[in-house]
Amino acid sequence: MTRLAAILACLSLAGCSSAPSAETPSVADLGAEFTIVPGAAVAVNSTAVTVRFVSVTEDSRCPRDVTCVWGGEVKVRLEIQDAKSRSTVELREGESRDVGPHRLTLVRVDPQPVSTVRITPQDYRVTLKLEGAS
Repeated sequence: MTRLAAILACLSLAGCSSAPSAETPSVADLGAEFTIVPGAAVAVNSTAVTVRFVSVTEDSRCPRDVTCVWGGEVKVRLEIQDAKSRSTVELREGESRDVGPHRLTLVRVDPQPVSTVRITPQDYRVTLKLEGAS
């Protein structure tokens, strides 16, 4: 019986540690840069906009310790929800997209590649900015 209890305890602990948690989004101010990790979401104050960082879909940037002919690019997939809809978009670093009456810009993707280090999906961070559209 003790062995069965120990196995059940281990299984329940393993289940708790691997279960995804539904986290409440962080909050950012309109016009301010904010940084998020894969899977995380940010609600932007005074708007109905929530942005979730889904994944990096491409990273061909030139490593900072290498000389390249082409600088490469990085693309990320974001899920954007506002009062009326939810959509998934891909943005390149420096690119912007209109979100209702606002403009979302992918300011930066970190870390910058290094030739000797593999970046794992969970290591990425994106810095975004949501502003009033001009």
